[in-house]
Amino acid sequence: MVKKILFPIGAGDDVAPRIYGALLVAKWFKTHVDILTCQLDPSIVYNMKMTLRGGVLFEEFLKSAKAEIAEEHSKHKEYFDASCKQLGIDVSDDLIEGKASASFLVRDGKRSAIVECESKFYDMVVAAVPLNGKITGTFESAVMKSGKNVVVIPRNLEKFEPNDILISWTGTPQSSRALTSSIPLLKQAKRVHCITSRASLGDDVEANKNGLEKYLKAHDINATFEVIDTTSIPGVALLKAATDGKFDLIVAGRHGENGLREMVLGGTSRFFLEHTHIPVFM
Repeated sequence: MVKKILFPIGAGDDVAPRIYGALLVAKWFKTHVDILTCQLDPSIVYNMKMTLRGGVLFEEFLKSAKAEIAEEHSKHKEYFDASCKQLGIDVSDDLIEGKASASFLVRDGKRSAIVECESKFYDMVVAAVPLNGKITGTFESAVMKSGKNVVVIPRNLEKFEPNDILISWTGTPQSSRALTSSIPLLKQAKRVHCITSRASLGDDVEANKNGLEKYLKAHDINATFEVIDTTSIPGVALLKAATDGKFDLIVAGRHGENGLREMVLGGTSRFFLEHTHIPVFM
């Protein structure tokens, strides 16, 4: 059961729609979400002995920088409050049993390090896809270093209702772990469809199909199955299947044989993260 969700606000100016998307996920799960924003102390970032052009003293620059940070956090908090009001989510520091609630947290320090540390004390992490699909330290900390289930959302998510779920099955340990972790979601879905490819499974396609069918039926989940053709561009086939099938959520393993960063360099995650408009459960 999901009781606490963490959503770190990553880089980019489009803060409002990302906060809204994270709150949508919390509302569907009827749980608490902490919206986390982080800041670095300007006095640490900049050399204390620096002298700015025009003779402006460092202390004046520092004061201005801190004021800008405060103003930025104030705007983010306004976005947060407005979205909570719009979605009917209670603003609370504590969990409200059986009801969606949210709090806005500000932490001092490097964002990726804070996310890696604090995410371990949550049931789930929500992470927005990084700009242009390029992996950031914060995204990697949320997805790879939290040790938790992750829902990766588009940067402009308008609805989160995972009624129609697509399972991307590759037969890897990561794919297996994602499948088992998603069982509570799959049991609530109206439609579950599994796709795989001969490129992933080779001659073991039928054996995997039979195994998946038996496993899901054991959990009272009726699913359909399909073997799809892959393309020369990694990630295209999965995105096409998800889009053409009008799925609300994709279940997929979070990394390939050599880890997320290598997978991104290979193109699979990079293409998918850059183009997906569908949330992914990892």
